[in-house]
Amino acid sequence: MRPINILASVLKIIVGGVFLFSAVSKFVTIDAFEMYVYSFGFLPMGLCFYLSRVLIGAELIMGIALISHRNHRFTLITSLLFLLFFVGFLVYAQLIGRTDSCHCFGDLLPFNPVQSILKNAILILVLLFVYKYGNHEWSPRWWLLAIIYLLLTAVFTFYTAKALHAIDPLSWVMMAVSLAVAILASFRFYSRWYVTAVLVMAPIVTTFILSPPDSWYFGEGDTRYDEELLMAQLEAPDVDVITTDSIVDFDPTTMKGALYGEGLDRGRHLVAFFSPTCGYCRLAAEKISTIVARNDISHESILFVFPAGSDEAKYRDFYEQTHSPIYPEVRIDRNLFVHITRAAFPIILLIDNGVITASYSYRAIDEGEITDFLTD
Repeated sequence: MRPINILASVLKIIVGGVFLFSAVSKFVTIDAFEMYVYSFGFLPMGLCFYLSRVLIGAELIMGIALISHRNHRFTLITSLLFLLFFVGFLVYAQLIGRTDSCHCFGDLLPFNPVQSILKNAILILVLLFVYKYGNHEWSPRWWLLAIIYLLLTAVFTFYTAKALHAIDPLSWVMMAVSLAVAILASFRFYSRWYVTAVLVMAPIVTTFILSPPDSWYFGEGDTRYDEELLMAQLEAPDVDVITTDSIVDFDPTTMKGALYGEGLDRGRHLVAFFSPTCGYCRLAAEKISTIVARNDISHESILFVFPAGSDEAKYRDFYEQTHSPIYPEVRIDRNLFVHITRAAFPIILLIDNGVITASYSYRAIDEGEITDFLTD
């Protein structure tokens, strides 16, 4: 091959690596990615869970195809259309004022829409160069594919440890499956349509197996909390005024009245128990705020319950990071909060005239049920 053909092949592998890095980055922080998709309000929450995983699988497929140099022209055209679609989407996001991270690399490398548009523009130019000068007859040997994937896995693991201070073993499984598909694609039987279909579906199926949508395993009623203690907080208190200082010496399991006066005995309410420093509480609050906004639900029907604390910055940051308006809120004694939630939060409750009708954990939040309950 001529030097320009070699350069095009190398660039094609690099772009494939970017697609793989992007897909696995979204996967390890999939909760934040699916919330970003849902926050635009195009689709119901459940469908956003599926769409998020399909997008991750699609990026894996394109990354594998680019690196393995299979179906050269078709892969390049598909990748270009994919990038152009997301350029259009990111332009829309910028025009409506969404300057937050677009999660194109999950939470590992935060890119705002403008930065992501520039990134995609560069990739488009590179793919156009590859389309013109790439050698569609050449493909890397299996051992070269193995080296490429090992390097990608090492780089990804480094960034994961640096950005998230943790390593996700499931990301290695995803990379291993991608490598297996890429190697199988180098064999002669790859050209058979039924083999191609299996290889194309493998990354998508893997994504759903490793991270099933919440609706598959989580549902209303899975949440565990101390209902008796909670109901006691709706009753009239034993003293005129309850504050954290006045109840610090009390046994939390004998306390009552912490939620008295919040109007929960009249009408329908969503009550959410959140810790301001809990990551899943932030994600749940963002879900609730998006549900409220897109379904025109009254803010007065929402009540956030926090453990009492002296650091006001934590509470302000909670609302800012979850893009939530300031809902009615109450802060209760820390020990009481832990006893009610049994230290497993967030907990979201639907209360109808003082009676709890449904309970949800973060993963069980049901947009349809909540909307019907609060708007009927």
